[in-house]
Amino acid sequence: MDTIHIPVLLEETLTYLINKPNGVYVDCTLGTGGHFSELSKRLDHDAVLIGFDADPTAIKHCEENLRISQKKILVNSNFKNLRKYCFRNGYPKVNGILMDLGMSSFALDNPNRGFSFSKDGNLDMRFSPEIIETAEHFINNAKVRDMIHVFRKYGQEKKSGYIARKIIAEREKYRIKTTAQLAKIIKECVPPPYQIKSLSRIFQAIRIFINHEYDVLENALNQARDTLLPGGRLVVISYHSGEDTITKKFINYEVKGCLCPPEFPICQCSHKASFKKITKKIVVANDQEIALNSRARSAKLRAVERLEE
Repeated sequence: MDTIHIPVLLEETLTYLINKPNGVYVDCTLGTGGHFSELSKRLDHDAVLIGFDADPTAIKHCEENLRISQKKILVNSNFKNLRKYCFRNGYPKVNGILMDLGMSSFALDNPNRGFSFSKDGNLDMRFSPEIIETAEHFINNAKVRDMIHVFRKYGQEKKSGYIARKIIAEREKYRIKTTAQLAKIIKECVPPPYQIKSLSRIFQAIRIFINHEYDVLENALNQARDTLLPGGRLVVISYHSGEDTITKKFINYEVKGCLCPPEFPICQCSHKASFKKITKKIVVANDQEIALNSRARSAKLRAVERLEE
């Protein structure tokens, strides 16, 4: 595999993430190790780097190719297990956590993984082989109402009903096994000017559903709060509105103190703010970066700092 992932919003990520050069830092979505290796260059020799990836091939790639001077711990697990594995490795509290929620080129550019509609391959879409249901199983077995729900909730596709019913009709003739077969069905439902957007939305929706991405993100954000040291930083880079909405909602809740209605004279909730914002608004890529890396176009970065408990 020759494709190397170009880290998105690299300078901004490192600026917001690093607050202690010899600290412990976690990359929740290791991929090919782009952010991980660049982070290493900015840290002291006695820092510690922990990388998570649910994909065993990504871990193997990083074990064989990453050359960094600090102690590194690579964990083949979904970052929903962030707190457990940090604790198991002797680091119950850390100084920085990065969640880059984009698809790594390592998976996206491999046709056999089934993530891309532009390359023919098996309809898989699982981040990890531990996930039981594949995209092929979903497409060939889901009820029409469930398929429509997935396409609408995770893809915001306007033609969800039409596309779902077309899939049901086609799978009665033959089993839909490849990305090319699925892409052809979707294209038949959408006029040419809108085909690419609909393909992107449907493939995204299936991927999010198969990998339970929204549940994983919500779980991991809460674990990040409980794992960061005071002064520690959390940086999240999202690529579509669903991820960014979850992240924004979490941050807006966690930066607030009392949550009681204004008419309450005395606080009854005892809620304390756990973070303060260090990005006043979302950070996006500039035109120069987008020209070099088109995947940066939709990236949105938010960062917060952990307060005293």
